[in-house]
Amino acid sequence: MRADAAERRAVRPTARTIRLLAVAALAATCAAGLVGCAPGTDPGATRESLTEVTQQPEEPAETDRYDAETHPEPVVEALDCSPVLVVTARGTGEPSSGQLLSPVARAIAEARPDAVETVDLDYPADTEVQLGGTRGVRTLVDTLDVQAEACPEQEFVLLGYSQGALVIGDALADPAVRLVGAAAGEVDDAAGARIRAIVLYGDPRFVGTEPYNTGDYDPGLNGLLPRPPGSLDPYAERLRDYCVAGDLVCQSSLELDEEPHLAYYENGMQQDGAAFAITRLSPVGSDAGRVGDADAGARAADANGGGGAAADGDAATPAR
Repeated sequence: MRADAAERRAVRPTARTIRLLAVAALAATCAAGLVGCAPGTDPGATRESLTEVTQQPEEPAETDRYDAETHPEPVVEALDCSPVLVVTARGTGEPSSGQLLSPVARAIAEARPDAVETVDLDYPADTEVQLGGTRGVRTLVDTLDVQAEACPEQEFVLLGYSQGALVIGDALADPAVRLVGAAAGEVDDAAGARIRAIVLYGDPRFVGTEPYNTGDYDPGLNGLLPRPPGSLDPYAERLRDYCVAGDLVCQSSLELDEEPHLAYYENGMQQDGAAFAITRLSPVGSDAGRVGDADAGARAADANGGGGAAADGDAATPAR
């Protein structure tokens, strides 16, 4: 499942770009009412308050506990063997329930009654991006590997928003090009083959030229912490990376205008992401686990203009 890592040089972030990611996400969540924030918060002062934890691009020593080589025992236990497991990775400051991804996951579950289990990734989703993100990568890698071994017919759908999109993308990428979790292990081939759909929103590691991108973004602009191009090529047909113009996270805007980064709540992309994931799942009653069949079904759906269930009321109107 891995492309030749020699073709990709790891791009280590500067302290400034990590600070921007943390501050931007915090500003966005404050505006959305997702966390308690004092009125009139000064983004400059907030940025300074985060300097202590973001000055060094190297991962902090606390991440050693998530090193898969020195701590090989999985950090998770196997879940039930539902036909489909949906994993959500929330954005900075979002709650586990009522997050951007909740209606996306709900629409998938409604399309496959009694067949879907949804879990929210157990990671902090706070402004300590390196430490919390590393925990998220290790938890996701172990979840997928453990489930693939315990439930060999189970299919996976991965949903990520903002910092959660970073975590999902890094977990699936070669460790050499990760921003977080470089030593957190890798998704094994059996688990990787079970991933049916990956849907990301407001991805800090967005690369404007990737073929799986969706939205009215400027293809000449990348996210705050872009991946080396091609890092997720093994998953390209199973991936949609949604980004809107002016998003301070996936388009590297320095304006700290939070509105575009929150647009996914109301622009119909929740619905589109759910529909994409639904078309990627194996047909009901078929033998699960056949990636080629799922690819053929998705291509047929695209040829017919898409399709799939829409999320409920809080997912809003069709995407532009």
